[in-house]
Amino acid sequence: MALVATTAAYILSEVLRLRAKNVPLITRFTLAMSREDESPHLVVAPIYLAIGVVLSLLAFPKDIAYASITIVAVGDPVASYVGRKLGRIHVRQKTLEGFAGGLIVSFAAALLWVPPHLALAGSVAGMLFELLGILDDNLTIPIGAGSAMLIASIL
Repeated sequence: MALVATTAAYILSEVLRLRAKNVPLITRFTLAMSREDESPHLVVAPIYLAIGVVLSLLAFPKDIAYASITIVAVGDPVASYVGRKLGRIHVRQKTLEGFAGGLIVSFAAALLWVPPHLALAGSVAGMLFELLGILDDNLTIPIGAGSAMLIASIL
């Protein structure tokens, strides 16, 4: 419920920002975290992230849900950072170096919640969604990672 309320507050702050009425802390944080091409429009990445988190919590067992949220929370920003700093081999708009960095770190972080074979399945799936950029990765990473871990837990 708190996540839904926070998302609603964020959407309201974005509507106000687009009407030139900034909400001091939220607007500054949103602009600092968004890409330059996003700022003239509604910045939807946090909304997709909230939807991905809520769907993960509803659809998966607790340990898999927590691991999938951890994969997007850790793997996505690491992949972005490594890709910007070290990226040489491009796949669409992403890099293999970013993929590898996100994979390693998200795998290690997912181990806090699930056994190694599930952490590996989730991290590979999540970072593949990040690499391929299908829809918004803030939504597809947790859902894809959680789905892969759920399937791997059944096999």
